[in-house]
Amino acid sequence: MTIRVGLVGYGGWARVALAPALQRDGRARIVSAAAPSAATQQRIGVELGADVAIFSGTHDLLAGPPIDAAFIAVPEAVHEEATRAALDAGVAIFYEPPLANERQRIRPMLTRLLNAPQITHADLEIGFIPVFVEAVKRVRSGILGQIRTAHIRLQSNWGSVPASDICTINHLIPWYVDALNRIFDATPRRALVLDGDGLPGRAQRHSQGHFDYDGAWGAFQVNLGSVVDLESTIEVNGDDGDLLVDIFTGELRLRTRQESDWSLERVPALEPRAGWPGMHENVSAFLDAVAGGPPDSALEPTAARAVAQLHLIGLAAEASKDTGAWAEVEDLSTLKAERA
Repeated sequence: MTIRVGLVGYGGWARVALAPALQRDGRARIVSAAAPSAATQQRIGVELGADVAIFSGTHDLLAGPPIDAAFIAVPEAVHEEATRAALDAGVAIFYEPPLANERQRIRPMLTRLLNAPQITHADLEIGFIPVFVEAVKRVRSGILGQIRTAHIRLQSNWGSVPASDICTINHLIPWYVDALNRIFDATPRRALVLDGDGLPGRAQRHSQGHFDYDGAWGAFQVNLGSVVDLESTIEVNGDDGDLLVDIFTGELRLRTRQESDWSLERVPALEPRAGWPGMHENVSAFLDAVAGGPPDSALEPTAARAVAQLHLIGLAAEASKDTGAWAEVEDLSTLKAERA
């Protein structure tokens, strides 16, 4: 089966991540692509080939040649518009969180997502990085005993989103708290944000998020003004051992009460990277679902209910930023069942 794909957006992420991952997997054919500028449309023709239908917007692409899946890679300001259009079209979608770039628009989009009948897959690639997958297996095996704390650190020189309506921790929660949820195999019941200051808008370069997993503690520390390009590490501490993961080098370090010296294992992602470790594995898992393969539990954290819950954790982070105190995380049952 050849999977017909439409690319909504053809900026940097579509070019360095999505298109290479689709090409490497080999089961999909890009039949259409959409971009608003003439220069990008010309690039589509050059890089993807003359057979690819080119459109200026999401709605036109969805009304064009039939597709089996839409890959959405547009600027955050138009996430909501593009994702809603694909949801309305009923096509399987691979999309980028957050679902909206304004706090008041997130809840309506969650309701819309939960009502969608098609396959929906959020691009949460950390959960597909082989070294992280292996780390979660070690945690679930019980080798570390009862997990007490997990800490994720991100350092980059990205800078924050100017004048954003969404705080930095909320913006990154879909990826990094998804990782914490997988480690704890649970959802936090409350969130606390310790934010930086000095920049206009809600997004700051330095921030910390703390998450209460019923007495086990998850933490996410962000530095978007780092002197290094990109680093991200995970530390897990249990009653009987510790685990360290470097998601970019693929190094996994482990020590236990029985073996107190650090062991080192390398679990590499597919190379060359498609923008980020785990993207090849991530895209292939989505294509497995579109092709009608057997259900894969790895996809569950990227599906509608899990992603909606991640956004509710994000809204709790926003509430904590406003009050400076712990904020309770809403349960999915609080969302209205009717279509937004």
